[in-house]
Amino acid sequence: MTEVFQKYQKAGFACLPTKENKAPASNTWKDGVLTGYENTYGIGIICGKISDGLECLDFDNHFGDAKENISAFISEVRDIFDKYKLPIESTVSGGYHLLYRCDKVGGNQKLASRPKLESERWRPDAIIETRGEGGYFVADPTPGYKVIRNDLLDVQTITTDERERMIEVAKSFNTWNEPTKTDFESRDKPGDVFNGKVEAIDQMRGALQRAGWTEVKDGQWRRPGKKDGISATLGRVADNVFYNFSANGHPFNEGGGYTPFQVISLLDYNGDFSAFAKEISERYELNRPAINKQKPEVKPEIEYEKIMNNAFIDLDIPIQKPPVIMRVRNHYTSHNNDTRLFTLGNFSAITGKSKSKKTFLASLLLASASGNVAIQDKIISDIPEGKYAILLFDTEQSRYDAYISASRVPSLIGEKRENFGVFDLREYTPKERCGIINYTLNKYKKSLGYIVIDGIADLATAINDEEEATRVVSMLMKWTKDFNCHITVIIHQNKNDNYATGHLGSAILKKAECVISVEKDANEVIKSHVKCDLIRGALDFNDFSFTINDSGLPIIDKSTYNNDNF
Repeated sequence: MTEVFQKYQKAGFACLPTKENKAPASNTWKDGVLTGYENTYGIGIICGKISDGLECLDFDNHFGDAKENISAFISEVRDIFDKYKLPIESTVSGGYHLLYRCDKVGGNQKLASRPKLESERWRPDAIIETRGEGGYFVADPTPGYKVIRNDLLDVQTITTDERERMIEVAKSFNTWNEPTKTDFESRDKPGDVFNGKVEAIDQMRGALQRAGWTEVKDGQWRRPGKKDGISATLGRVADNVFYNFSANGHPFNEGGGYTPFQVISLLDYNGDFSAFAKEISERYELNRPAINKQKPEVKPEIEYEKIMNNAFIDLDIPIQKPPVIMRVRNHYTSHNNDTRLFTLGNFSAITGKSKSKKTFLASLLLASASGNVAIQDKIISDIPEGKYAILLFDTEQSRYDAYISASRVPSLIGEKRENFGVFDLREYTPKERCGIINYTLNKYKKSLGYIVIDGIADLATAINDEEEATRVVSMLMKWTKDFNCHITVIIHQNKNDNYATGHLGSAILKKAECVISVEKDANEVIKSHVKCDLIRGALDFNDFSFTINDSGLPIIDKSTYNNDNF
């Protein structure tokens, strides 16, 4: 360790000895420590001017995807990374340090965070931060730390513009925002109604473009007057949130997230929220008088007594195991076995990034359920007698696209089935969609078996709102219990990781019986891979793939059938 210290000192680094817990082994270390390395557990390198402008980008591994994050980051700044041969070291926790020098170095900063549930509350957890002036990082050869790219003794100096670009790219990985609503965005107010409209995001984009903002590429925006780099993201914190991280992004605050209602009010109405709210009320006729139906007052203790009696489980009365309505067949060289997939009284989720073909997988499940048959010797349904009603609610696609998508179902089983119903809900508000689905389920309640909601995020006014996430998931659990059916919901994954989008996605994954992810193949456009991310009370099914044939139908790839890792 003493030899390493001498090499680091020669390379222009100020160092300090560290303990096993990464804490300094010296009380004073800001100016560097010259002794004590012969018995130290580890060694740290101090950042800032004392080490010739050294700065460290720290990719934390709190969510187990630091490798994916740093790979995606490098792909965005590949020219800088290759030009200066920037060194990278892996850390004891599975994270990474990326190093450079610059004439301008800031203090320690959290650049990107992600929501994390702690003690029933969502909090930001940093995934990318800097170690700069006043900070240090633990370095190779401390146990668990290893240089894996380029030379730690040869950290090059980048320009201030290049540093700014790297910081901006790192900030674009942020998916945390503390929602701040105006008085016009509380439940059922004009701003709330507008934010739930399908057209809201497109109108927000239009307002940004008219104000001089430029979409550099999908989801990344550059502020007016800036020649290169990025200043904000749209759709990464949440589908309908514009997140500005520029200090010069007027009228938006640095580190602020904004809804479509807020963006348009600030840009097109000069910050007059009431004026835009009035225009929305007129546009959607929100001022029509409502019929006031007074509910009879019920004393709380009477209501709670009823709930308590309904919730009580009598252990002397056996509760039957919920029926399995769908299985996946695992194929091996010498035998097959069927793995439980869905049961009545539960809900499941299909996740995946945009264009991963999630809806095509749903078509396979719907075809199997509507015909109560085995589809391509892979998806096998066993719908109980009298539970044959199969429904699809599409909240995202146009009426024509929803028709094309739903038409795959009878094509896959070779016939049209009267028990399969499709509903297009794209034009309605989140509240209206919930009401329509609830009404439809009540209408067919005696025969409901399997339901797919393609676009569950469109049932919430904001997917990053804890209250909305709780409301939607509670509604799913109530529907599946009251109607003794199974519901599969489809939700997007974040662009930078494999987590379902927003607080709503996290809440769904926490309560779902089964979570299935779909990922498009890196080389074949028509191919996607299916994986069991989670299933409660059963073994995971084996991964498999499907392709899209010339007729636009999903076809299971039989080359993935034989899997002897049993």
